[in-house]
Amino acid sequence: MSEPPSGGQDVRDRRVRAGATGRTRPRSNSQLELDARLRQVGDVARGLPALTARGTRASRKELVAGLEAGRHLNPRLELLPVQVPRHAWTALAEARRLATDVAETQLHLDRLDELELELQLMECLGNGRQVRSIARRRYPTGATTMRLGGGDVPLAVVAGALLDELQPQMEARTLDASDVAEVVQAIARGAGLDVEIRIEPGLVANAAAGERTVFLADRRFGPREARRLAVHEVLGHLTAAANARAQPLAVVQVGTAGAFADQEGVAIQLEAESDLLDDLRVRTFAARVWCTDRVHEDVAFEDVARLLVGEYGFRPGAAIALALRSYRGGGLTRDASYLRGWLDVRTAVRAHPAGPMQALHRLRLGRVSVRALPALQRLLDSNALRPPTYCPEVPVSSLALSPAATASGTSAYTSPPSFAASLTRFEET
Repeated sequence: MSEPPSGGQDVRDRRVRAGATGRTRPRSNSQLELDARLRQVGDVARGLPALTARGTRASRKELVAGLEAGRHLNPRLELLPVQVPRHAWTALAEARRLATDVAETQLHLDRLDELELELQLMECLGNGRQVRSIARRRYPTGATTMRLGGGDVPLAVVAGALLDELQPQMEARTLDASDVAEVVQAIARGAGLDVEIRIEPGLVANAAAGERTVFLADRRFGPREARRLAVHEVLGHLTAAANARAQPLAVVQVGTAGAFADQEGVAIQLEAESDLLDDLRVRTFAARVWCTDRVHEDVAFEDVARLLVGEYGFRPGAAIALALRSYRGGGLTRDASYLRGWLDVRTAVRAHPAGPMQALHRLRLGRVSVRALPALQRLLDSNALRPPTYCPEVPVSSLALSPAATASGTSAYTSPPSFAASLTRFEET
């Protein structure tokens, strides 16, 4: 593959402009102790996604074949609960006590409430009724309302309109995971980040990000999909993670309340800024909301997969992937967060007086949410936090990276007018 811009002096200049050399004021003893407890709890809770992210490739292929042939589907979703170590519960209680003695107490308490739910989910994995009950408190559902056009609209209504109105286009899957790894590395170099890439045959999602690692499913990808994935994981998640590591406060490293949804929203909005967000992708987010509600209604996995194909026109492989994501762990249903987070971030970005990229830079100063921004600004103003170290722009010149990224038989396309029109109509209602 041809070499993209390496970053070099441009990356260093962006870091200086972002204020990476600024000093922060010393932390109090209470803040130091709170940060230590927050990290203890966060280190345990971060295991939750990994516990539910994998399945065997053979079992997925078997489910797809069964769906195509009209056979009974046996998804084998059993998972054993995980015993949360006692020290995590102790640290959680101690963190709540310490939070009353630091600046922005509520910012910390709100995240501790989320972490408690995540620990509870780990301890009841596999028990569908308990998992779904806690998941409803931790993650959005279709009943969650969005502020659109001056009114409150349920997320399920937005998702339903997107499913009905958007007309997705398909692209040929001409790249394997090793090709995608090269695209990811190119975007990472342009952002000044060192990234490890691992190809995971059992990954349910197409990709996932750790602190410094991008995990790729061992499958075929389309060229646009590969570039979009690289923007999402590197410019979104890994950039925020790198900035979080440079921050002195643990709450932006572990994540503020609402950060899971809104960091997905940031990564999706970066796809949009890169002209890589298309109808198929948005329709997938809408389907995740629809699946979330079917799980909470106790609809069978098999029925959901068949409805996705028969009623909404998803391919069998996509339908199985959507259903597996929603039913994993007994019904973890995290995936309505994607549409909710994107709509929240999209609104915040459009309203920012300095423009969308400045808004996205602020939302990547760590693992932060839109609703935490006022508190974070106060911490920035008091030098308790520092501005983001890494502020990569959308690398337009890097998106056409090589012949592999524009392989024969495929072409880039922009979203049809229905994509913009569907959301615009909702904003006017």
